[in-house]
Amino acid sequence: MIDTRELDLTNYEELYNKIQEIEPSLAPVTLSLIPGEIPFNYQPSLETPRIISNIFTAPVKDVNPSYATHFLDYKGMVRTEYLTNYVASEASIALIQDPIMGINFLHFSVVPEKISMDYFEPKDQYYCNFKLNVSLRIKDEIIFQYSRDLPIYFLLQELDKFRAHGISVEDSFPVIEGKYTLIILLQNSVQKEFSLSEKEIVIPEDSGIPQIIGPILGHEFQNYQSNVHIPFKVLDKKLNVDPKNIYSSKDEISFLTILTNITEDLWREGRVEAFINGHREVNPIKKTFSLELRNIPFKKTLSLSHSIPARELSPDYYEINLFLMDKDNNSIDEKKTNFIVSPAEHIVHPIANAKALLPANNFLYYYMLASQYERIKDYQRAEANFEKAFVLRPDYRKGLIDYAHFLLRVMKFDKSLELIENIHNEEDLKFEYFLIKGEAYKGNEQYEKAIENLLEGNKIYNSDTRLLNSLGFCYYKTKKVQEALDVLKASLRLNLNQEKIKKLIEEIEKSLN
Repeated sequence: MIDTRELDLTNYEELYNKIQEIEPSLAPVTLSLIPGEIPFNYQPSLETPRIISNIFTAPVKDVNPSYATHFLDYKGMVRTEYLTNYVASEASIALIQDPIMGINFLHFSVVPEKISMDYFEPKDQYYCNFKLNVSLRIKDEIIFQYSRDLPIYFLLQELDKFRAHGISVEDSFPVIEGKYTLIILLQNSVQKEFSLSEKEIVIPEDSGIPQIIGPILGHEFQNYQSNVHIPFKVLDKKLNVDPKNIYSSKDEISFLTILTNITEDLWREGRVEAFINGHREVNPIKKTFSLELRNIPFKKTLSLSHSIPARELSPDYYEINLFLMDKDNNSIDEKKTNFIVSPAEHIVHPIANAKALLPANNFLYYYMLASQYERIKDYQRAEANFEKAFVLRPDYRKGLIDYAHFLLRVMKFDKSLELIENIHNEEDLKFEYFLIKGEAYKGNEQYEKAIENLLEGNKIYNSDTRLLNSLGFCYYKTKKVQEALDVLKASLRLNLNQEKIKKLIEEIEKSLN
């Protein structure tokens, strides 16, 4: 307001009403920048100057670089109500080759800096409700993605323990060779919080020569039944990890390493030499130990586990170097990692939370690998993994259908026809059965057979654009032009964003003229 001659500038209610009359949307913020706050006697809130002053200081405050850099990316993954509740986290990521299956798994642990909990009265329990979303990317292309719900429940007497130690959310998945960006998004519906970890990773091709994978550090080993798959577990030992890799004198420093492509000669005569070196300038601690390979049963892929008491090392920053040595004392491969021994008497470590998978579900790993290989257009290895998965569990219908669709995409139409006959008696899968058969016959240019099967599928569900597009194309190829136009236009009404179908319709209409 520029002309205030007729107003009492000390009468805040009168001023407010005048602004409300001139510009209703502006009036509330003249009282307070806090939504819904109406100060006593319409006097402007004292919080307003403080909030405005923060406009200048907020940009120079410490903001997590990953959060700031990828804020717009988060908007696509995280619902709006979560976006302002970012929680920093620590993450540990490790590549472990399974000694039994020979598959590379990426294991990870995410530990949020704080955890919000709620109370569930019917069961007298506290809980966190985590949702995990993991993606493997090459630039903007998603090679692999999955999500998982991980609710955690605990009793009142466990509450202080969880608050003091924190929670480590762990998981693992099979991964193919290549260079990727790994993004791990963890959301807790309690207080609508989220954490995000991002890391560039390289999964090397199998060179065929002996090599070390690891070492992976943790603070203790737990004995586990060998026939389950769980993060950071190899055979019958699970390593409990803490991404910070900080130990007190009361801790054990445990490490796990995998040796691949081991020959019988190397197993009989070889060993792993470990060198631990402190970084302090004056009298740094140095410690060595050796592990003979023949002390464990021979396999092409070996797992070595070892622990040392942290009290044997003084507080310092340390580096551990592992060397794979042959009988002639030649170093075949070497790897290293770092850790810290703290002067603190006690270090709390997060409580691990993960889901186990039984061996009966191992076939799922091969479907995951097949999907990844297809995304990078390595169709030969994709098909090999689809076949492994199918042989392990031929009655897994979803996998069978995915496999049949893959065979269509790589133009192996006869094999797709043969495979899909495995579900010809499955009433609830009749639509997919007729769709795949129709598309396979279309690929083989047997258009009449294709039309026959696609029409059967359309009787079950008449709004699938894949089916309608294939049916329209087959009508066109069999000179049934009007039927082709009717079907293709029906598909276009379901989805207008089909440029190829628009062009096909134009082509057919030109042929009529």
